[in-house]
Amino acid sequence: MDWLWAFLLVISIFGVIAISEILRGIFKLDPEVTRKVVHISVGVAVFPAPIIFSSSLPMIAIALIFIVVNFLSIKMRLFKGMDSVERQTFGTVYYPLAFLILVLVFWKNHPAIISISMLALALGDALAAIVGESVKNPKIYNLTGDKKSIQGSVAMFLTTAFIVAIFLYFTSDSIQWWGKTLALSGEDIILISILTALFTTVFEAIGSYGFDNLFIPISSSFMLYSLVVVDGLNQFLIAFALAILIAAISFKLKFLSLNGAVGTFILAVIIFGVGGWKWTLPILAFFVLSSLISKIGKKKKENFDLIFEKSSTRDIYQVMANGGIAGLTAVIYQFLQNEIFYFAYLGSISAATFDTWATEIGTLFPTKPRLLTNFKRVEPGTSGAVSLKGSVGGLIGSIIIFSSAMLWVKFNFARLLVVVLSGLFGGFVDSFIGATLQAQYKCNVCSKTTEKKFHCDNFTSLVRGKRWMNNDFVNFVCTSTGALSGLAFLMII
Repeated sequence: MDWLWAFLLVISIFGVIAISEILRGIFKLDPEVTRKVVHISVGVAVFPAPIIFSSSLPMIAIALIFIVVNFLSIKMRLFKGMDSVERQTFGTVYYPLAFLILVLVFWKNHPAIISISMLALALGDALAAIVGESVKNPKIYNLTGDKKSIQGSVAMFLTTAFIVAIFLYFTSDSIQWWGKTLALSGEDIILISILTALFTTVFEAIGSYGFDNLFIPISSSFMLYSLVVVDGLNQFLIAFALAILIAAISFKLKFLSLNGAVGTFILAVIIFGVGGWKWTLPILAFFVLSSLISKIGKKKKENFDLIFEKSSTRDIYQVMANGGIAGLTAVIYQFLQNEIFYFAYLGSISAATFDTWATEIGTLFPTKPRLLTNFKRVEPGTSGAVSLKGSVGGLIGSIIIFSSAMLWVKFNFARLLVVVLSGLFGGFVDSFIGATLQAQYKCNVCSKTTEKKFHCDNFTSLVRGKRWMNNDFVNFVCTSTGALSGLAFLMII
């Protein structure tokens, strides 16, 4: 019966798509309208799946089918009513991909999380767009590329909160939905609904180019798991308060741009909510001390603003490049509860600290650094350049990161070596990629070598590296290397 129901579900979804295409052609409907109809219909159709199907295999098969079909549709323009008319995005691919991830993680023990998250995507995201487009004078904001409206975000928040509250109220005593009977008071349900809706709405706000179809289900499912299954409501209430405080102060002090503050809020909620001060203090030490160091010798460093792609006021891409792997490690730890991931976390932050401090301290001195690939003297600020003073500064930063964890991690030389070597190795990989693959441009006006694509009010010319390999990507590789090194060195040492 599972496979029969799966076949009927697939036929139904294709039926909705076909009817939408026909109606679009007959009544000359805006493709955005039919796209929203399909968006809502599919989410509502898969919502009851956990109580209809006894096995997850049909759901996995359906998700894989539509990942392939939707990808081909985008490339070949098969279903114009499904795809964005403004530009090519892979939102329709991320939709079944998100469903696939939820099924793989939550089907066996917590199927309610799948249903709630898919409804939040189907109804919340669609209503946010509808409300944002229907009001006369929407208050527009733009964090990562797509224009959003305050009114639309409010609609997203209210819809998600309502879905969570209703679902918790009617299913909290169901072992079939949650894997256990939940002892939730009315106040607990309200707080869980508000926190889940707020976290999900923030992710929707930064979701551009179709990524909101992935961000919304993943963020809501993480928060539901943390608040309901892990019973972390009290911890996350503190996390939200702390995250708002850190983001607001950092934005006020111009450590962060607006979207950088939003990114920091997300990381702070995840990291403190999962690990409390044990996990928060190391990344807080990195962020605060690195921000202060970046302000030292500010006048002298103004010259490097013409070379470096980004300024000392960090945006969301810099925040995620330096802290995204740390946040991801915290998420993995939340599900697996293995202490080895704490050292992967410290390794990631150590690498980010080593790289940042080596750059900030190295550029304070007049001595020309050497390019890592051939050890020739180059101008300060050159990607891939290293100096003794900068490297010593980076090592000190890595030691401070380990020291910030010593309240919870018993000191021994081996553990210190794991964290410091992770930072050193991550910094080495960062410099090597910076010297070989990172994009370097030449200004056609002043002839300076720079990381910027636009310089002296003119487009620059690529002279080395790959265009897609910018500084944020290099930093992401650096922190990833630090995390993997932390795991590897811990097992070796």
